[in-house]
Amino acid sequence: MRIERWLVVAGFGTWLVSALPAMLRIAGGRLSHGEAAVFVVAFVGFGVAFGLLCLERQGPWRARTVRTALLAMQTVAGLTMIRSGNDLFPAATLVVVAGQLDELSSRAAALWVALQTIGLGIVMLEHMGAASAIATAGAFGGFQLFALVTASLTTRERRAREDLARANSELLATRALLVDSSRVEERLRISRDLHDTLGHHLTALSLQLDVASRLTDGKAADHVQRAHAITRLLLGDVRDVVSQLRVGSRFDVASALRALTTRSGTLAVHLDAPDVLELDRGAHADTLVKCVQELITNTTRHAGAHNLWIRVDSNADRITLDARDDGAGAKAFAIGHGLTGMRERFEECGGSVAFEGGDGRGFEVHGFMPRPRSGS
Repeated sequence: MRIERWLVVAGFGTWLVSALPAMLRIAGGRLSHGEAAVFVVAFVGFGVAFGLLCLERQGPWRARTVRTALLAMQTVAGLTMIRSGNDLFPAATLVVVAGQLDELSSRAAALWVALQTIGLGIVMLEHMGAASAIATAGAFGGFQLFALVTASLTTRERRAREDLARANSELLATRALLVDSSRVEERLRISRDLHDTLGHHLTALSLQLDVASRLTDGKAADHVQRAHAITRLLLGDVRDVVSQLRVGSRFDVASALRALTTRSGTLAVHLDAPDVLELDRGAHADTLVKCVQELITNTTRHAGAHNLWIRVDSNADRITLDARDDGAGAKAFAIGHGLTGMRERFEECGGSVAFEGGDGRGFEVHGFMPRPRSGS
């Protein structure tokens, strides 16, 4: 089980256990009906908000504004549980909230912890003296900072693993392209050498034998004609070999894409591509690989997604690339250097690419390029 799953389990366990003393007092009738009702509502509200934040599937709760609102709901619910239950144990839920603040910037997370600590101190003033309230709030403030730092370190470690996995995948994809490039260049060199040297010499020999067959007669003429026929046959064989070498001089993009999407950390990349996708021009192959690489990088760093679906299709006329993720998305997004480079690559190959995004519904990319023709 991933460490993030253990943290979720620990959060739910803390939520349940911290409310147990108050629940026992409610069952024993030691809390008024009003206090009991408020406590139960706050308890359920905290659980719902925490559960929604932990959901990995796509939905409105993936939007950044909604997630911030759910964090605020947990904070309010935790403080309400402390006040209505006349109990300090629910203060542990504030530590759970602090452990989820790694989604925010460092400054915003620190301010959030400070506000929670101040709120806890104010609530505790109703039940104890100022010195005890300050000491209690300070202690839980330290617990919150510890949880925040732990969550931040866990996030950094996860991102480091993802960067390493992504770098390894990119290296494998680049190696696959280099192997294909070396193979293609060697095949083209051999085909050119056969055509330019052996082919020309055989053509010249065939012409000379044709002339010789006209100038000789008798048995010598028969042998010359046979030699001429063998030369024509050999020249045809050389041309067939040259054609086969040129046909085989293509880039296998599918293998490079599979190497690129094999592992990407916690992001699950689902690739739908033909088993074999061979292209005659390296620029088209490089565009597809580099654009898929950029999609994986952007999704990992910015989308907060758990799944990325990539579909590459090809027919006689065009190659299409469609991708979507289950990240938070955004109402408005800026076209940065990565997306600009992707657009330029498609346009250089005679195609185009479009980007779509929405708050809470992920990010989509749709691109196409004309399929390169043999010998173009």
